[in-house]
Amino acid sequence: MLQIRNFWVGIDIENISRFKKFTNDRNNSFLHNIFTEDELDFCFSKKVVANHLAVRYAGKEASIKALCGIGLENIDYKDIEILSNINRVPIVRINNLNSNKIQARVSLSHCKDKALAFAVVMEFEVNGKN
Repeated sequence: MLQIRNFWVGIDIENISRFKKFTNDRNNSFLHNIFTEDELDFCFSKKVVANHLAVRYAGKEASIKALCGIGLENIDYKDIEILSNINRVPIVRINNLNSNKIQARVSLSHCKDKALAFAVVMEFEVNGKN
């Protein structure tokens, strides 16, 4: 039986205006240092690219804060991948993490000028064992 051993939260807010300069520059090195190809495909398929870049960046920041809270450090932005499932619900994939005992969830929102993300990271134990 899985039980939550530890959990932590993270939150981040970003100004969407920071990302407007990338709307027509998918090949920008900053974007490729932060986002995976799947994330870029998703964001650049949208009408308002900057909103989707900003909210995914906020999601990565919030997730990294939460992961650091449970003791994981030196996390790269591309280690956190935020995609959407078939119902358009954001999902978090933690790449390069050799543990199935850690899961992350994120809630994303944006308005005209701000993007906000709230992340919860859970560490599980099996039958009282780590």
